[in-house]
Amino acid sequence: MNQPRPYRILGVLLMLPAISLLFWITAMLASSMPGTVAFAVNVHGLNMTTDGAPSNLRPAPLSLSVLEDARLDAPSPTPAPTARPSSTPHPSPAATPAPAASPTAPTLGPTPPLIPVATPTLPVTLPTPTPGPATISGQVLDSQTKNAIVAATVSLSPGGAMAVTDANGNFSFSVSAGTYTLTASALTYTSASQSVTVKGGQRLVVSFKLTSVTAYGSISGGVVDSATQAPIVGATVSLSNGLMRVTDANGNFSFTVVLSGSYTLTVSGLGYVTQSQSVTVKAGHTTNVQVGLVHG
Repeated sequence: MNQPRPYRILGVLLMLPAISLLFWITAMLASSMPGTVAFAVNVHGLNMTTDGAPSNLRPAPLSLSVLEDARLDAPSPTPAPTARPSSTPHPSPAATPAPAASPTAPTLGPTPPLIPVATPTLPVTLPTPTPGPATISGQVLDSQTKNAIVAATVSLSPGGAMAVTDANGNFSFSVSAGTYTLTASALTYTSASQSVTVKGGQRLVVSFKLTSVTAYGSISGGVVDSATQAPIVGATVSLSNGLMRVTDANGNFSFTVVLSGSYTLTVSGLGYVTQSQSVTVKAGHTTNVQVGLVHG
């Protein structure tokens, strides 16, 4: 009974190295021993011959059964293996790196003492206070009686502000720092003005004394030579309030508007002795004065 083909193939494969070794040993012996018979296998002729035998000897043919067995034992072509789908690779866990050795801290020497450094003190800048508004206040009075003038009007320039005095003659303005002109006026009184300068937050008090137009009177008169009664032309007549007149061709003079009150009248002329006298002016009346000069 024939053996299964795989076993025969395996037997042939195992015999090939043994046969090759046998041939190598035989060749080595033949080369060292003359006359030794060497066999050679003629694969193409399928016969055997001797290496040193006479040429008239014919090698014995191989058995046909041996050739058939060799043909059957020849390996059939192996089909190419079918590639199998590769399995999904599973990620290998990453190797955890070993912790690096901590560097050894160098040994420090003694710490030098710290030298205190003076910290520069910065100047503290405080906000400059903004000055508040200034105040201008005051009172309006009658120049003769010194009584308060009620409902007098006080105007402010620049700005155009206006105030009316109360029962005590007082008024008040709230203004910014600067220079202003105040003007006070009242019915039957002459107006008066004055300029003031105020700073921020300052309180300034001013006073107005108005003269009533009904308190005015007048003075009129003449200057003559006391000896001849002839009029003196060009004589100078002055009042103690600063008013002054010069006599005309008839020796006359006049002060048409004079505040009621008492004054000193002084008269002087070229070649005459200067003469002074007291006069009183009443409101709404004209005071007449005649002066006679004496030659000097």
